[in-house]
Amino acid sequence: MLHYLLKELVPPLLLNLRWYSFKYGWKGAYKSYEEARQKCTGYDEEHILHRIIATTLKVKNKEIAYERDGIAYDSAQMNFPLLKTLLYIASKNDNELTLIDFGGSLGTTYYQNIPYLKHLKKLRWCIIEQPEFVEAGKKHFENEHVKFYTTIQECMAEHKPQLFLICNVLQYLEKPYALLDEAKGLGIPYVLLDFVGYNYQNSDRITIQFVPPVFYGAEACYPCYFLNKEKVEETLKENYEKKYDFISANEKYYVQLRPFRYEGALWELLP
Repeated sequence: MLHYLLKELVPPLLLNLRWYSFKYGWKGAYKSYEEARQKCTGYDEEHILHRIIATTLKVKNKEIAYERDGIAYDSAQMNFPLLKTLLYIASKNDNELTLIDFGGSLGTTYYQNIPYLKHLKKLRWCIIEQPEFVEAGKKHFENEHVKFYTTIQECMAEHKPQLFLICNVLQYLEKPYALLDEAKGLGIPYVLLDFVGYNYQNSDRITIQFVPPVFYGAEACYPCYFLNKEKVEETLKENYEKKYDFISANEKYYVQLRPFRYEGALWELLP
């Protein structure tokens, strides 16, 4: 009986956060990205890159099924709304697909989806990343499908993408709306936002996300926005129409006891 009473009394935070605790997760509300960054050790740490290289090589060599953020998985953690969108856009382009994967690490999303895209007549997966990741990507992971670039302009000079993918990265940029402004001006037929955490208030909130060592082999922290959804959508509406939105994952997370789920949406260029 005591077990059931405790289950009812314990806040959902403690039941659902899994690896989150009062030490890890999203903390604070800062006035600027720079103020938060000064208190952080970020994603560009050398040991994080080495960890991600090692786990991605295991995926490439088929030693493990999937990796994300340096964690190895026995089976791929599928993102079905994303896969559905990739297949939908390819179907509208004679089974050909060229996309920009902005902030795509060393190919996490590519390896996640390639088993279901092998039938396409053409696939070009262009990853835009930090210089250190691009160097590692070119050395270890480029292939007939995957290419790495440090800038959007460099990629656009070689390819004509049908999709601009921004997956689980927008909230970590110092100027997220600048990326949206750039993306909407490129004339790419589709923009897909995925795994975005939005603020429950009609404003942006800047936090610090504290990540436990299970992810990168060492503790890490970096600034993280919870964006104003209305502002994000108004920015894109100048050039795009929203086709559909979705919940990226069913799992709930919490920011100071307030629950949220990651969201996504597909946007189509206006005629």
